[in-house]
Amino acid sequence: MFHCLEFATSCFYTEREMKMRFLGRTCLTVLSLLSAVSTQDAWTVVGSGQPVIAEPGDDVILPCHISSRLSAVDMEVRWFRDRFDKPVHLYLKKKDQPGTQDSDYRGRTALPPEALQRGDLSLRLRDLRPSYRGVYTCFADDGSWNENRQTEVIVTALGTQPSISMDSTQGEQTQLVCRSEGWDPEPEVIWRDRDGNDVTSLSSTTLLRDSQGLLSVSSYIKIKQQSNVFSCLVRSKIPRPDWESKLHISSDFFPGVSGWMVAFFLTLALSIGAIPLLVIQWRRMDAMERKLEPMAAQRLLKELD
Repeated sequence: MFHCLEFATSCFYTEREMKMRFLGRTCLTVLSLLSAVSTQDAWTVVGSGQPVIAEPGDDVILPCHISSRLSAVDMEVRWFRDRFDKPVHLYLKKKDQPGTQDSDYRGRTALPPEALQRGDLSLRLRDLRPSYRGVYTCFADDGSWNENRQTEVIVTALGTQPSISMDSTQGEQTQLVCRSEGWDPEPEVIWRDRDGNDVTSLSSTTLLRDSQGLLSVSSYIKIKQQSNVFSCLVRSKIPRPDWESKLHISSDFFPGVSGWMVAFFLTLALSIGAIPLLVIQWRRMDAMERKLEPMAAQRLLKELD
């Protein structure tokens, strides 16, 4: 008899355990959907797909902002180049941190507080130097989430007008040398003969960087007596970009449904749609439990007889 009671009891507990496990899995599924919705609304950092091109001495802005225009006043905002621990500019604990700043940029950078309130992380960089060329990273961290984007700075300097002179140091054959100074980045050198043909492939060019970071160019070409007219053109490889104006219109400007609300109602609709399936499954399990109850009772009576 005791064995029968144990059997009947175990049947009831098995069914209850199945129900509890089923409900537990359902709750975990709904919670995972809700957590996915919450992460979809996380902010992102937006940079510029175009390089910043300027000349030495210019003041430039390295564009960077938070997509939702969320205030960055309470965030860590860090601009750096090669080393994260040697920032070009660091904003932390609601104020600038000049003590950790790269000494080459001290007094030349700014992150206006009023811009940070609008989610604008753009770096103001004054009195551009040739050594400032490179890739800059805009990094933002609110303590639980961080993002970064990169912007390239190209410092262009137009050098002096090229000069051509004779150079007979080689002894056997006379050559021309074309010189120009004050370039950055490396310019393009083009040689043409008296008929306008491009003879650059016959030349050799050397570069020398001075103390200011600018390049001096010397290009050599050997000449023959019958070809007595040559021209040398030195020009920048980077053309000036077209001026472009952009207007950012925040999604808050339009009275519409936000992305978070759309995702929330989509998850709610999926949950409501799953309710009939949950009810059907619950009824099946309940019917199975009711079916097992008579079997257990009959077995119990047999044992008593």
